[in-house]
Amino acid sequence: MKSVNIQDIAREAGVGKATVSRVINGKGYVSRETSAKVKAVMERYHYQPSALARSLSRQERDAIGLIIPEANNPFFSSLLTGVSEMTDKCGYTLILRTSGNEKERDYKALEAMRYQRVKGLVYVPACNYENERDFAEMASRLSDLGGPCVVLDRPIHRLDCDCVLSDNFSGAYAATEALIHAGHREIGVIAGNVQLIIGRERLEGYRNAMTQNGLALHPSFLLTGTFDQEEAYRRVIAMMRSPRRPTAFFIANNRSEIGFLNAMRDMKLKIPDDAAFVGFDELPGQLVFELPISCLDREVILLGAKATQLLMRRFDEPGRPAEKLVIVPRLSLRGSERYVPQPAAR
Repeated sequence: MKSVNIQDIAREAGVGKATVSRVINGKGYVSRETSAKVKAVMERYHYQPSALARSLSRQERDAIGLIIPEANNPFFSSLLTGVSEMTDKCGYTLILRTSGNEKERDYKALEAMRYQRVKGLVYVPACNYENERDFAEMASRLSDLGGPCVVLDRPIHRLDCDCVLSDNFSGAYAATEALIHAGHREIGVIAGNVQLIIGRERLEGYRNAMTQNGLALHPSFLLTGTFDQEEAYRRVIAMMRSPRRPTAFFIANNRSEIGFLNAMRDMKLKIPDDAAFVGFDELPGQLVFELPISCLDREVILLGAKATQLLMRRFDEPGRPAEKLVIVPRLSLRGSERYVPQPAAR
């Protein structure tokens, strides 16, 4: 009979390696039915784990995993700061992986976390995982980690775990309404990637603010695509060259905001004289250089810290119900939302 290992036992029993490890060591919850199934496979193959393997599997893990889409995005780098500061404070090592907003890389990142034997994971998913097959693949890899997970920023609706999210709808509504109260009636939106739940929520917040204030929604004023700086740059230039253009924009993320600002600069247009705006997040250096940019402040570093605190609490209270923290963004108006009347055409 061939030699088998934990991975073979797990595959045969239809469970994760972490489940087999818990059965072997008698630590952690495993249902009676699952435990019996694993033990039956072990007996069938006369599997006896080595003393070294048992020793390794019993070691206390001191690493926390963090998966984010991009490390060079100011928003995610701020999340990283918050998570890192809290893990340092609690005496854990932080292991970072990025997904590039691609689900296949997300799967690989989750697999890497399993090999690194992280005790728990703070996870910003690459996508919504609304497809049944994709969800099953992701959930299986999460289960194989053998530790708790906190989902951060991007929700996965069917996943039963702790999460820390932003109230994207109310933030977008407040930002759009601020432009309306400033006097704007022709308001565009740079909505970014509406394939993501957060993109759709922000777009809906904009639409509701417009319609509930009796303003028309112009299809040509709606810019969607990706949360991408270069794409926003191209689309804004085309918009500002069109015969009819908005007097203001709600911009749904920081990458698009940078693209918008670069386009305005290259076209030698002024803010708010030629186009006003409110962005969703603060830009790097915005407060240091006292830039008069209006935005929604989510205290991003604090978001990362709260997610990590929730993970630590889960270590101490593994049996409590899943907790959902929703942070409402704070609107900071600094001048870029102002309405500047245009001189009448002669």
